Amino acid sequence: MPGKPDKPHRGVGPHGTPAWRSQGRRDRLRVVGKERGMGPKRPPSDDNLRLLDKPYGFVSLPDDLTFGAGEPVWHDGTGSHGRLSGEIRFELVTLTPLLVGWEQGKAKDKEHDWPVPGEIPEAGQLASDKPVLCPLRAPWGKRPVIIPGDSLKGLLRHELGALLGTPMERVAERSYSYRPNARYPDNPKGRFLVPRLAQVLDGHVETRLLDDKDDKIEVRVPTRLALYPDDLQYNKNAKRFDYLFDRNGGAPYRGGMGAGKNLNAKRRVHTSLTLLREARTEIVDVPAEAIAGYLATVRHLVDVECGHFSSRHPDVPKTLSEDVARNRIRRAAREEVFQPGDFVWVEWDVEKKRIVSFGWHYYYRWAYVDTVRQDADAPGKKRRGLFPLDEELRKDGNGAPMMLSAVRRLFGYLGDSSNPGSKGIGQGDHAQLMGRLFVNSALEVVGEEEPEEERFLKPTFLRELGMPRPSAVEHYLKQNVDAKGNLQRRPSDRATLVTYGDAAGYDRPGELAGRKFYQDRKDAYLGEPWKYPDGSDADRDNRRNTRSVLALEASRPGRRFRFTVRFRDLDPSELAAVIVALCPDQFREVLGGSHPAGYCSKLGYARPLGWGSVRIEASQLLLLDEAGDVPHLKPESDLVAWVAQHHRKTPTQEEWLAIHRRHHPNAADYPRDSKGHIHTYHAKLRAEHAFNRRYRNR
Repeated sequence: MPGKPDKPHRGVGPHGTPAWRSQGRRDRLRVVGKERGMGPKRPPSDDNLRLLDKPYGFVSLPDDLTFGAGEPVWHDGTGSHGRLSGEIRFELVTLTPLLVGWEQGKAKDKEHDWPVPGEIPEAGQLASDKPVLCPLRAPWGKRPVIIPGDSLKGLLRHELGALLGTPMERVAERSYSYRPNARYPDNPKGRFLVPRLAQVLDGHVETRLLDDKDDKIEVRVPTRLALYPDDLQYNKNAKRFDYLFDRNGGAPYRGGMGAGKNLNAKRRVHTSLTLLREARTEIVDVPAEAIAGYLATVRHLVDVECGHFSSRHPDVPKTLSEDVARNRIRRAAREEVFQPGDFVWVEWDVEKKRIVSFGWHYYYRWAYVDTVRQDADAPGKKRRGLFPLDEELRKDGNGAPMMLSAVRRLFGYLGDSSNPGSKGIGQGDHAQLMGRLFVNSALEVVGEEEPEEERFLKPTFLRELGMPRPSAVEHYLKQNVDAKGNLQRRPSDRATLVTYGDAAGYDRPGELAGRKFYQDRKDAYLGEPWKYPDGSDADRDNRRNTRSVLALEASRPGRRFRFTVRFRDLDPSELAAVIVALCPDQFREVLGGSHPAGYCSKLGYARPLGWGSVRIEASQLLLLDEAGDVPHLKPESDLVAWVAQHHRKTPTQEEWLAIHRRHHPNAADYPRDSKGHIHTYHAKLRAEHAFNRRYRNR
């Protein structure tokens, strides 16, 4: 899904660099942050609105993803007849500060080939390894800022994908899990899912293959359990304790994801459990669906690429490495857990009298039914909108695709495994295709007498930025929300969140919200939401830590840039879509827009904080005229009329235009709890969901 910070760009040499830099190798800045948060126990209407009020929104995928799809246009000239070639000249104006990152370094890094000193004028003393970010500047004259062409091309491709409603191409696979027992269901009325203590039986544990990979790892799985009564409690709110941890003489209990080992555990890991009263057990079978869910959970925990302990985990690699976590959990699952006499926990359906899920300890994790790219109910488990169209995978006798989506017709494709969004398109000489759009870099327009202080902000310590987290289902999946932003209950229970599927057969997994767009924040015009208040504790910490960025030479609002897009062999409707995608405000009447503040796009770094709002206008359309003796570019006299004549309304046009509203009504900071914590807002929201999913919606 989109939203990652811009990648740094290579420079052109020492002439375009500030005085504090030196020639040499470039390093990438790594910005570390979290995009997690929490909410109240039972959010009232105002708190539900926080699901709408955030820095970003989404443009959903249409039901039909074939709009604008057609036969490929090859570069041998056979498909050029009747198509248009030429160039479009654009002008970009900054509405809020703009910084498209190029050179990134760390303060006091003497080994860096572009070293950043420990002190920068107007910024003061910098912490060691403080990330510093600045734009690319030309080596001549007033050293105008350059916005690299690949950044503008990425913007155009993202805009066209959403406007035309084509499949998303670069959405990485991610799997997620939840804790069924995040909150104890203490109210018995309407409760149908309850946590119950169970004990492993001798002779009722089998080994199962974790997956069908070559390493053939086997794990221990219980097939029958001794189930204890559901009135046994460890309810801290009610101060009722029917069992105790770590008491002498207790039965084995393997707390923590590392099965008794302190693997990424913030709290004490319990190793034994003692019942405080006599309790009679019943013998129950573990259903095949629950065993399959357990195996999926273990696979999720040990998958270092897209699972729980991947590099996205906040403690990787700072506290532990992916391999340490994976190997520890594999060994526990293979050799240690589910020994006869072990106490474990299950989730019990009191209506169906069956186990729904189970784990080594009370706060065990359970994998969602779906992942980001997999839909358990879809053909081949492929989630809709993330894979090539069926028509794109059909090939002629030469290995060429029979059809391409609208965006791949314009930008080309790589049909190899490097991009799962286009894997399988074309074969042999047709396994890749160059695009028909070529985007130049944008050059700042600088007056002869303009001083730098009027062009650039002073060095700015930006607030810490988060990373996109599709695990936040409340934002990244389509939720059942009414017109006022209030979450509606699910048909099956009292929960309101649509998830990736809590448990097989118990709720319907959700759909991805769509393509992510950062929205224009009104407060970015009234203040500086990208900064902490000067002199505050947060500001002082921000200057010292290495999680946030010192931005240098960010362009002020009102700066102008010019760039050109050249094109070859486009249909008139394709060309009109390219122009409209970059210029929503200029063509608002063509698109049916009526927002009083107009429309804008987002580009560059710190977009969630309010930076990067830009307005782009097409100043001239020049079409290649080959009718005479000498081919030449002929300007179109009435650009607006030409676009209006050739534009085709798209299925997602209204939603796409709405996300580009300037002063977007829902654009805000990340939701926070009453103490200003993002993480706890989301954690409480999840805990409330875990509680409500246990109760029938009657």
